[in-house]
Amino acid sequence: MTSKEKFKRVCDFKGTDDIPIDYQAHKDTDKRLREHLGCQTEQELLDRLGSDFFYLPCRDISQKEGFLKYYKGSSLELTETERTCALGIRWHRGVYDTKFSVDEAIRGPLENVQTEKEILEHPWPKPTDFDFSLLQEECEKNSKRVLIGGLWTGIMGDSYRLYGFQNFLTDIALNPEIIKTLINKLTDVYLELNEALFSELKGKLDIWFFGNDFGSQQGLLFSRDMFREFFYENIRKLTNLAHSYNLKVMMHSCGAISEIIPDLIMAGVDILDPVQVTAKGMQPEELEHLYGGKIVFHGGIDTQKVLPSATPEEVKIHAEQVKSVMSRSGGYIYSPSQILGPDIPVENILAMYGVG
Repeated sequence: MTSKEKFKRVCDFKGTDDIPIDYQAHKDTDKRLREHLGCQTEQELLDRLGSDFFYLPCRDISQKEGFLKYYKGSSLELTETERTCALGIRWHRGVYDTKFSVDEAIRGPLENVQTEKEILEHPWPKPTDFDFSLLQEECEKNSKRVLIGGLWTGIMGDSYRLYGFQNFLTDIALNPEIIKTLINKLTDVYLELNEALFSELKGKLDIWFFGNDFGSQQGLLFSRDMFREFFYENIRKLTNLAHSYNLKVMMHSCGAISEIIPDLIMAGVDILDPVQVTAKGMQPEELEHLYGGKIVFHGGIDTQKVLPSATPEEVKIHAEQVKSVMSRSGGYIYSPSQILGPDIPVENILAMYGVG
């Protein structure tokens, strides 16, 4: 069975056998793993791990600088230690063009705005600032795998980095109209950018993957009512766009977000990543009972406690337990509960993927 066939069965909730496998890792973890296995290329590593998925570059125009190869807009400040992204956020440089690691934000250009007009007049990026045609070659080279692409579209994360995290969480209650204006505008920007990317790669992508961290370890960062008020309709607009290009939608959110999973399903999210099983209410048995057959689960192999600290044999037992529970309704993709961090021993990663 091909990777794409396995993925289709999972999306149809028929994937109880031959479950598709995914791989995401911190740049340092990836380097150690490649050296250990003697893999020179990303494709070689994915083959050794049995991964069915390939993530296109240019996934994020803010948190990492891999987008620069595809960017042709106005000049962005870049020094040895800091950079400014296409949204105008200032960052420490550290992860460069890696796919899954992220830089640390320094400050946002909208931290001192007072009016909605100032937000609307900010110099927002536009489709003509990018040349997404350069992604065609990556699509062709990796066409046998399930292709994941599109922009990260952090309508929450980019909002608070633009505006300041404390300001954002305060004003979502005290000055909701200015926060709505910011989120709505950022949504419109990403609708235009993703439309350009999807159009350029029409018929080649399989999944649009985007992300916003709505949860902490214990619960949502704000109430479910606030989620519905500020984010639900915007997520629905974004998923509708992706679905119009026949893409499945995978959404990332860390933390305890079980409470809003019904809203995500209604908003058009097909696949939930990363299933942080150590967070409150995110245990596999509970999620499968409540939402199995309604949304595909992606992740769940614990990167917080098990993978960093367990023995390889314990990792195998844990991974098999998670897989057996989360695949009961046929909608599960085997993957870690976060990207594989640098604190995880190589031998535990190999145990997870069954590599001898």
